[in-house]
Amino acid sequence: MEIAPVDFGVCRGYEYAGDPSRTAVVLPGAMLGGMPINGFAIGALADRGWRVVQVWDEYDGALGRLEWAVSRVEAALAHAGTARLITGKSATSLATGVAADRSLPGIWLTPLIGVSECAEGLRRRTAPALLVGGTADGSWDGAAARELGDEVLELEGADHGLARIEHLQAIVDAVGSFADAVA
Repeated sequence: MEIAPVDFGVCRGYEYAGDPSRTAVVLPGAMLGGMPINGFAIGALADRGWRVVQVWDEYDGALGRLEWAVSRVEAALAHAGTARLITGKSATSLATGVAADRSLPGIWLTPLIGVSECAEGLRRRTAPALLVGGTADGSWDGAAARELGDEVLELEGADHGLARIEHLQAIVDAVGSFADAVA
């Protein structure tokens, strides 16, 4: 898999070579570039031939969380040219409104459903959405997720990091299946 560094202006990232007509933008959580779970989502997409534009950044508090999330997704989308899918982890789920405005399908890993910007973006969307979260995550609300998403993967005992090894295959399978459906 060919990977190249990218400068988005507001932050850095990586581009994974693949079919440019199937481009996914992958957004970080507040820490560690959304790893390790974003790495598994990227793997599921890249294995299916998607071109992946990954934002690699951490939230430092210089901007409000909404402004930070929106500026990262807009910079990545500008770089990508044409995207067919957005994947966001935690804090960047505040950018669900950008996905809604552009009618882009979204995969939202541990979305902040209880934050109005996230919930409102999910309510306004016209494209499919997959929401993934766990019952041990204080920011997850399974009932709200089932109301706001077309597809929901709720993992028993998973926390906000989604890093339990026994859950990884289910997440990879859900991401891959969703990407196949929107391709």
